[in-house]
Amino acid sequence: MREALNVLLNNVKKEMSACPWENPYAYADFLAQTYYYVCHSTRLLGLAAGLCRVDRDLLHRRFVQHIGEEKLHERLALNDLRGLGLKLEDFPERSITKAFYEAQYYKIERLDPTALFGYILLLEGVAVSLCPEIYQRIARAHGKQCANFLRVHVEEDVDHLPKAFAQIEGLSASQKNDIMINMAQTADLYGKIIAQAAQSPSVDARARAA
Repeated sequence: MREALNVLLNNVKKEMSACPWENPYAYADFLAQTYYYVCHSTRLLGLAAGLCRVDRDLLHRRFVQHIGEEKLHERLALNDLRGLGLKLEDFPERSITKAFYEAQYYKIERLDPTALFGYILLLEGVAVSLCPEIYQRIARAHGKQCANFLRVHVEEDVDHLPKAFAQIEGLSASQKNDIMINMAQTADLYGKIIAQAAQSPSVDARARAA
């Protein structure tokens, strides 16, 4: 599974490296979409924790612990957006963003709570493997005061990925297969979120008007 994650991260890296992070509107769109889906992080974890059977107490407690680790992270993205001097309402939630997190509710409720690990692994992998370079680009272009969401995930949340892998080790082959499918789906949709932020007509129009 680690090898599969690395392949998916390399695919996502192409979109992330090509994104014009130095353009404040492209970065702001990313922050807005991040805010919209991160608002659901603790809710998804809470749903997964609540649907864990009693004999999966370690998994239940890990989901609960992770809720505390993700608490209020959406506000970091919102504050970074405001630090750019821009407003959330100027960057509506995209359909791809809705699809990104809405699918997780279905997987948790209809497949198995452990399917959420596909979403977790991909996002935590992005934070650990890809975001350090992006953080440096954003900090240089816009200042560290506008990059706190990425800073926290790059510097403080590095243990989330090994914790997720530790929980997966004892799962069944069927559960691991659901995780793999979700991981690939999450990578595809996340790459599209980045691509849309980079290629939005609003980005070009605002850049010309600036």
